[in-house]
Amino acid sequence: MSNAVDRLELCGAILSLIEQKRAETGDPFLGARIEQVVLDTQFQELEQDILENPGAIEPWLMRRRRGEA
Repeated sequence: MSNAVDRLELCGAILSLIEQKRAETGDPFLGARIEQVVLDTQFQELEQDILENPGAIEPWLMRRRRGEA
């Protein structure tokens, strides 16, 4: 779990730095692509964690067949 917590803290720090630089420069799009990659990566990790161990939410999960979007 420590790795997941460390990654989450690092991503939070990256997003905070992006917001700080946006405020300093006045450019609302500064770091937008980096921000999107960080968020996409976090959502993918969360999804993988849930699929590996759904716990109490398992009855509400829908199975997808391979190749379906």
